[in-house]
Amino acid sequence: MRAADPLSALRDECELMSETALGLSEEEFAQPTRCAPWNVKELLSHLYRAINRINAALAEPEPPSADTDSVSYWRSYVPADDAPDIADRAKELADQFATGADLARGWDGMWRKAIESSGCTDPARVVMTWGPALRLDEFLKTRVLEVTVHRMDLDDALGRKGWGTDQAVSIVDDILSSLLGEDPPRDLEWDSVEFIEAATGRRPLTPDERRILGPLAGRFPLLG
Repeated sequence: MRAADPLSALRDECELMSETALGLSEEEFAQPTRCAPWNVKELLSHLYRAINRINAALAEPEPPSADTDSVSYWRSYVPADDAPDIADRAKELADQFATGADLARGWDGMWRKAIESSGCTDPARVVMTWGPALRLDEFLKTRVLEVTVHRMDLDDALGRKGWGTDQAVSIVDDILSSLLGEDPPRDLEWDSVEFIEAATGRRPLTPDERRILGPLAGRFPLLG
């Protein structure tokens, strides 16, 4: 089976995020999300920052070598230490846009620039993020995870069932399975969304799921 293309997956997920965001009312932008303390506008602001990291990284000199991939990148993230600052920075950026509609338009232009720049760059080009250095194609996979999971968060806030595109879900599942150390037991009968939501802490494991997972249950959530 041909591996999913992270650039194509990211383009598709960002396009779908734009389609939703550009059609939201200001009342919908003010809706709370399951990513407390963010509302919908602040969630989109967080994604703006996450994808704009591509533009920032490609504007900087190339580091001499990579020290991280799309899996170990997430092991470098410590939710208890990093989450408060991440939440505050998203709120600060959201406040710079007078309305949710303004932010949606800014988001739409920003990610298109990031995709265009990435498409003109060697996938093996090393980029520096907030600390880890990794190949561009590996960094794009981390961005796919960000948009796919947070697009599900957005759908949840709007009362919809979230679902990622096939390529994006394939990339996210590969990362989460690698963080777990193996594929989830088949007896769980999880679909892709159920695995993603449990692995990212969007919902707690049930007693039956913990029993089936056994010692693996202690690894959940795989990332916050």
